Amino acid sequence: MRGAFPFGALAGPAVLIVPGAGYGPAVLGPSGPGVAGLGLSAATFVSFTPWTTLEDYLEVLEVVKAEDLIDHVDTVQYTIRLLVPPGSLLLERPAIRPFLGPLDQASFHYPWIHPDPRMDHLHKDISAMAEEATREGEDPAVTFERVRALAYATWGGVEPVGVVPTPRDLRRRPPRLTEPWFC
Repeated sequence: MRGAFPFGALAGPAVLIVPGAGYGPAVLGPSGPGVAGLGLSAATFVSFTPWTTLEDYLEVLEVVKAEDLIDHVDTVQYTIRLLVPPGSLLLERPAIRPFLGPLDQASFHYPWIHPDPRMDHLHKDISAMAEEATREGEDPAVTFERVRALAYATWGGVEPVGVVPTPRDLRRRPPRLTEPWFC
């Protein structure tokens, strides 16, 4: 993985793909303690950035599944889009400039478009799916499989065989916030 998440790479060695952005890397996966050794009750990351590829997004979904983190990731995490506010160190990076729009004064950030239009469409579709699933109280494991299926359909590749999720009442779920968080 090239480093889709400022949180650190879930799928490989720690990555901070934007040096100097002010984030601390985490080392997980093959070269680190792995997720199980961290005792996480919830994982958080930024799913959509101008440099996150569709393959990166799919890889993170596969790690969430392989590491049994589905119940540790709020559905909204699959929709989080990088915000670039005035004063961000990212504005000093020449690589991001072609994707930035003008400052949106009302929301106090620079909107951006992804170099791969599929990622902007995926963000829109998964955001709508996540909001509906949360409103309806859908089992996070079911929502995760729906997110995963949509991501693979967007990619145009063959989705790995899904596993029927363990029923919600038989899973040991971590504590949750009482309300979902949507921007």
